[in-house]
Amino acid sequence: MKKPGIIGIVVVTLLVVVGAYALVQNKATVLGIGDAGNKVYGWRYKMTVSVETPEGLKTGSAVRQMGNDTAGSALPEVGNPADVRGEAVVVDLGQRGVLFALISHQSDLEFYNAFPVPGMPIGNGGSSPEGIRYYASLPVGSKGTLNPEYPPGYPKLVMFKDINDPKSVTEAQIWERNDRGLFDLKQDRMQELFGNGVKLKDITLEITDEPVTSGIVDKALPQSFNKVIRERWMGLPRQERARLADLVNFKQGK
Repeated sequence: MKKPGIIGIVVVTLLVVVGAYALVQNKATVLGIGDAGNKVYGWRYKMTVSVETPEGLKTGSAVRQMGNDTAGSALPEVGNPADVRGEAVVVDLGQRGVLFALISHQSDLEFYNAFPVPGMPIGNGGSSPEGIRYYASLPVGSKGTLNPEYPPGYPKLVMFKDINDPKSVTEAQIWERNDRGLFDLKQDRMQELFGNGVKLKDITLEITDEPVTSGIVDKALPQSFNKVIRERWMGLPRQERARLADLVNFKQGK
């Protein structure tokens, strides 16, 4: 059998390298084809919450998946508007407590906030065909920083004064929409809840090919957490139950 020459080996090597590079660069996957032949794209991103403390910088991350199609009529596994699948971010501050950055039905808007579509205002165009194709083209490693002043602002940041009592859930920051449609920090309770010198540094998002994280929240909460909610919240006024329920959105999607 004739052995391949040097040129042949080089060509094959280059093809392998280029192919591997393309796989890294082309992060988005096509989840399906819509009724009109439109592509349904899906991608994953890692949300990282960074907190400054006297003991040093503390961080927590969670990988989530989202997607949408280019015609606005997404397949069930994607949702319309785009759904995000994943869990809350957990930042363990040791003896100071645990900070949770919740997941919600607005988590897709957080993604659009961190990755503005070129030529469009922050947060706009996320579900447009141009925006979806733009997000599908973002390579692994692309990073964006969430701007809390622009809708939808930061995710709800909460902690439990007593981790065994779900009713003790407390917001660490409270933002309020102003007359310009942007958000102002109405109350920052990070130091009050976690101690002097503790403050939120930033929340960043990064396109990734890592698998969606699962189980991080379960390790941070008592095993009886959901059971306690069912048994002890039924007697609360409806408005209070609704308020509390909005502060314990730890998981979303299957």
